[in-house]
Amino acid sequence: MSPTLSENWRPILSRLKHAFQPIVSLADGGTYGFEALLRGWDEAGFSSIAEVFDRAYADRCLYALDLELRRKAFKSFKAARLGNAKIFYNLDIRLLQMPDYSSGNTLLIAEEAGLTPARIVLELSELHEADNQTGFDSVIAAYHDQGFRIALDDFGSGYAGLKLLHRAKPDIVKIDRYFITGSAEEPQKAAFLGKITSLAHLMGIPVVAEGAETEQELRLCAEAGCNFVQCFYIAHPSLGGAGLETSYSAAASARRSERRTLLGAGTITVECVVAAEPICLDADLVEVLNRFRTDPEASFLPVVNSEGEPVGVYRERDFRQYVYSPFGIPLLEHYIAKGGAVALLVMVPIVALGSELARVVELFGANSTGCGAILTEEGRYAGILPAQQLLNLVAKHELAEALDQNPLTRLPGNLKVDEVCAARLAESASDVAFVYFDFDNFKPFNDYYGFRNGDRVILLFADILKSTLRRSSDFIGHLGGDDFFASVEAVSVEEACEPILKVASRFAREVSSFYSPEDRERGWILGKDRSGRKRRMPLMTVSVAILFLRRNACMNLDDLFDALAELKREAKSTANRQAIRVVGSPAVEPLRLLSGG
Repeated sequence: MSPTLSENWRPILSRLKHAFQPIVSLADGGTYGFEALLRGWDEAGFSSIAEVFDRAYADRCLYALDLELRRKAFKSFKAARLGNAKIFYNLDIRLLQMPDYSSGNTLLIAEEAGLTPARIVLELSELHEADNQTGFDSVIAAYHDQGFRIALDDFGSGYAGLKLLHRAKPDIVKIDRYFITGSAEEPQKAAFLGKITSLAHLMGIPVVAEGAETEQELRLCAEAGCNFVQCFYIAHPSLGGAGLETSYSAAASARRSERRTLLGAGTITVECVVAAEPICLDADLVEVLNRFRTDPEASFLPVVNSEGEPVGVYRERDFRQYVYSPFGIPLLEHYIAKGGAVALLVMVPIVALGSELARVVELFGANSTGCGAILTEEGRYAGILPAQQLLNLVAKHELAEALDQNPLTRLPGNLKVDEVCAARLAESASDVAFVYFDFDNFKPFNDYYGFRNGDRVILLFADILKSTLRRSSDFIGHLGGDDFFASVEAVSVEEACEPILKVASRFAREVSSFYSPEDRERGWILGKDRSGRKRRMPLMTVSVAILFLRRNACMNLDDLFDALAELKREAKSTANRQAIRVVGSPAVEPLRLLSGG
């Protein structure tokens, strides 16, 4: 029998309601689910949401209140008609300590609202410790068996940490906003975000980033490999779900931007997918064994739930050890009878199409199963990437990079520069500066001091570029000889130009050490100009041509390089060897010069 809420809590319950905030895919901007957030607590006389549950806990009616709130949330969510999205509902695990706790009520409430368990994600928070005396592990296992999904909320904010991650075996991890807020200014936070995400992916668990409130933070979440995002930047919570959308382009734009920054590392595309037929999580032992029997080449089978979402793999070797032993089948049947075939489920990395190849390789290397990875699209099973296929991709990518790399600087060459520029022009989600660097008076130096010293100057400039333009969104390439290229994303012309001009001024300062003391003091060497006439040639500097393209501007690849060539000629004719053009609103600005620094 379902617990009954005491009469003194009934007026409070009547004031409590739920707003819904979307949880959006960074792969395509589609809405994966909505979190039910409690509202009306202030009208009911509470200072915070936490106080509502703390008082209910003190009054020993936390479970009864929570069941009524679930009923309200599920009915409101169903009435909002938000497609096939999931509802995320927060559970206070202290309710297991209540004297009236009983199992099976959530399933009944879901059926009343017309929701299948697969559409309900129960969020567990680290803020309260899972009491060993309350049967926490068996309760979570029962939720899993009934088909509910489990999310670990506010990961990193409490003291349970990895312990709860292991015990709850969540289907989703939600990273606490602390590690996202301010991550654009604190590299340590961004690094930690990436490590948490990689750990979750290693366990086959998708990640939700909470609290990205700027475009740059959203992009950092995408770069870290987060699957979903929940934040005010995308959408504010809405009472009853009014005005909420089934997709949000801002999230997809962040993912496209992240893909551009990963072009140098290669990405997993649909061409990489091996279309292996998955098997359902509720399949019985006979069906699993038949699949292995009919496909003797299969070393593992991808497993999906009723929503088509991957949950792991069955390995042929795990079943074989039972099948070929004298009493193996009875032992296997007994083992599975206790927990279903899911008892032999093995977690492997689960990654979205478009993920960075290097990231998948890292996850694969840290996973001991050796099965490869499962690929998803829009959160659902898309195919597998077997280990051998992954190794072939790595070898192919490394060969292509080696062929394109400049042999001296090891920087990407013309092919990669064209690829990066084409991608950023086609999917412009942020302002970007395209930069062409060309040395001044390099040939006279090379003739006078020899090609070995000329190579050392080129290496010096490459090192300056690498140490100055080192953000994940920056790209640098070597077009050959003394010509270099870079692209720099920035929110303003001034922000983009600051590191670029720093490169130029640092090179002019440091390259002087390659001249003899006499030549350095004199400020010139005797060399031949372009006409072959001997004359005094100044010490080396670098000309800088910058085309700053606003996100709403349109330009094709040919026009881009034509504009950069024109700007390079302009830069060569100016005293400070710098030229810049800004294209796109708020205004199309004419060619103008910047002073160096």
